[in-house]
Amino acid sequence: MFKFSIFLFVLAAVASVIRADYSDPACEQPIVTGPCKAYFRVYGYNKTTDKCERFTYGGCQGNDNRFDTLEEPGRL
Repeated sequence: MFKFSIFLFVLAAVASVIRADYSDPACEQPIVTGPCKAYFRVYGYNKTTDKCERFTYGGCQGNDNRFDTLEEPGRL
């Protein structure tokens, strides 16, 4: 039983490292619409819900957590 517990611990650790390696650093940033008034429909990763969400980007002063397609973010 002890060996099985160690195996599960190692498996969980490896899985978390693999997921971290493939995540996009932009996804760590919040979704920011920006102060401008343009209407760009884009996607951003929401850490709270662990999902990509569509939002309206105003066209200026956003951050890197902004993607043109749903497939672009590192974590889906």
